[in-house]
Amino acid sequence: MNLDIEEIKHAEKSQKMYQEFLIYVEHENVEFDRNESKNLELQLKEKINWFERYLKHLEEGGKRIKAGADYWAQHENHYLTIEYGEDEQGDIEQDILFIWCETCSDIVSSHAHEKSKINEFNEIKNHLGHSVISSRENRNQKTVCLICNDCENTRTILCSEVSDWFDEI
Repeated sequence: MNLDIEEIKHAEKSQKMYQEFLIYVEHENVEFDRNESKNLELQLKEKINWFERYLKHLEEGGKRIKAGADYWAQHENHYLTIEYGEDEQGDIEQDILFIWCETCSDIVSSHAHEKSKINEFNEIKNHLGHSVISSRENRNQKTVCLICNDCENTRTILCSEVSDWFDEI
């Protein structure tokens, strides 16, 4: 069995970061409105739980999460928006688009303006600033789509298939 040690270390580090932040939120919640604090605690617990399942999957020799559909499916039925990315200094970068999860306060995916993916980039850019959801018709369906809530006509932005193993975790 070939274990992906690099990905396991990354997942462990991310899980630990979320656990430490959760401890901070639970103990220092005077800075937060109580409802906001509880929502943040639930979001962090959900992330930690997902990383536990993902780590187990990796430790059993499973494959890495795939950019795109696997990440979209993680944020299924969350509130997403499409925004311009930022460079290292925090300046707006119009050649990068983020799909941002308002529910989790997390980047779902990033899309760079590259020649090989120009159609995908432009399709996403057409919905810049729009409210988007990630959705599958049912749990057994492998195809997950990004759907624009702000458009009446072209509602489906992109669709892709989740990894074969994704629903197992």
